[in-house]
Amino acid sequence: MIMFVDESGAKSPCNCVALGAVAFEARYGTTYMELGLHLVERIKRMARAGGELKWSDVRRRADVGAVLRLISEAAEVRHAVFHYRSAEDVERALAGLVKGAVLVVADNQLLAGRPRLGVRLIERGSRKVPGLQLADVVAGFARWSSCGQRRGLRR
Repeated sequence: MIMFVDESGAKSPCNCVALGAVAFEARYGTTYMELGLHLVERIKRMARAGGELKWSDVRRRADVGAVLRLISEAAEVRHAVFHYRSAEDVERALAGLVKGAVLVVADNQLLAGRPRLGVRLIERGSRKVPGLQLADVVAGFARWSSCGQRRGLRR
């Protein structure tokens, strides 16, 4: 399983932070850069968004429930929401999310150091990695729904 992980929320003390993860079964001949591409393109059309897919686009311009159903039908979706106190909180939450993964692709701004997860970890920017864009949507929704940010949602 190849898992993509991104966060939502500022990593500063006393802040609510969410990690979102989207996992795909590894397929022979398919690189991690290709996983989720078809979903991202479809969701961008639903949200009338160009460029990189972000939670803010989905929240403002799409049917959030339909987008989340689409993602969860194609991939395994996980999330963790926690009160941030230190970088160790992120590492603990990440360790819980990545169980069963062979490869974890994390957003390059997620981690302060190199955590010991017992799994291969690579960090990439989300602009060119569709799986990370999907993880951004999951993380944004998890934070929005768990941290009292529900104003203005189209259902």
